[in-house]
Amino acid sequence: MKKTKITILVLLCILAVGLCGVLVYGMGGQNLYGTKYVNSASQLVMEKEVSLDGVDRICVTYDMNNNDIRISEAEGDMLTVKEYNTEELAEDEISTVEVDGSRLEVKGKKRNRTNYVYFGTYYDEHMGNYTEIGLPSSYRGELVFLTSSGDISSKMDIAIGKTFKAATSSGDVCIPNITAQDVSIECSSGDVQLDKVSTELGEAAGDIAIKTTSGDIEADQLTGTVNLATSSGEIAVRQMTGDADLRTASGSIESETILGNALVAATSGDVSIQCIEGDVTADSSSGAVQIYEGSGKRTVRTTSGEIVLEQLTDVWEVKASSGAVTIKAQEGSGSICTTSGDIKVDLGRLTGNLTLESSSGLAEIRISEDNAFDFKAATSSGDIDTFFDDELVFSQKRNSAEGAYKTSETGSRIVVRTTSGDVRVIN
Repeated sequence: MKKTKITILVLLCILAVGLCGVLVYGMGGQNLYGTKYVNSASQLVMEKEVSLDGVDRICVTYDMNNNDIRISEAEGDMLTVKEYNTEELAEDEISTVEVDGSRLEVKGKKRNRTNYVYFGTYYDEHMGNYTEIGLPSSYRGELVFLTSSGDISSKMDIAIGKTFKAATSSGDVCIPNITAQDVSIECSSGDVQLDKVSTELGEAAGDIAIKTTSGDIEADQLTGTVNLATSSGEIAVRQMTGDADLRTASGSIESETILGNALVAATSGDVSIQCIEGDVTADSSSGAVQIYEGSGKRTVRTTSGEIVLEQLTDVWEVKASSGAVTIKAQEGSGSICTTSGDIKVDLGRLTGNLTLESSSGLAEIRISEDNAFDFKAATSSGDIDTFFDDELVFSQKRNSAEGAYKTSETGSRIVVRTTSGDVRVIN
């Protein structure tokens, strides 16, 4: 028994010494798996210059390694390709540049490299590895950029007459200005940052489609038919010109101006838009919806969150399961329904019918005396108070009232129903 204990103790000592040796080896910057650790600056490993005569499609693909793609403006009319790496590469590891008819392809090659461990930290060998594409400003054909795990960025404004596409599995896309027939950008895990994007080349604007699985979408100006979607991330665009479809499963949606119709959906996050000149349908499962200016119809639904609509001039339809509703309209008509939350409407001119329903909460209308309308209100538990009580017929319990304020030539009507809450109409 004693010999067994001694043997186990010796083995543990040997194991401890071995682990210490491995740790010291790693701290010295060595590759624990047999390849030398390199921590040097990137070096040029390949340079090519290619004529673009007859080429109308350029495809740069790095799905076999983790190079970044960096786009810059070429000095002349030739396409330049420069590949940089922190290590010397074998011939079969260097990217290829091939022209097949009207198609030019730059393709990254697979590299059988190991990753490095340095003092407990994981370092990937692609750090500092990138390919620089020198693109002539005169090129107008299609552009496609694809990476597996690398960023796609540009120092130049891109202006072409065909489709622009960028896609990365794990990397960011950062490009200043893009003008193209259509624009498509996809990131599985990464952010998209843009300045100005326009697909308004002909009579009809093209599509701008940007999608991320986990990452934010940020842009200054988008002009075209806009479709933005992220599963987990925020959408922030200062101005959109054209119809817009904006969707996020987890994250907020913000914009200063949308000049066109908009479909906005957020599963978990707030929607805040300063001005929309067009019809809007907005849905939020958990979050507020706020639209402050503009013209057009408003259809808004929230499961849990407040709704604020201001400077309205058209028709609105609002539903909130749990949250307050505030409407400020110069003119218009519509319906508001909330399960739990106060309703407040400030209306200048009533142009049709106005219906308010609340299961639990106050229903208050501030309306100009210049209007004329039929009126009906009912509450199960609450008071009814209007500035024209003398024109109404109340029930014995004063929990319902009906009548008219002046004679409406347009047939406008206000109907208010609450289960538990007061009804107020003030001027």
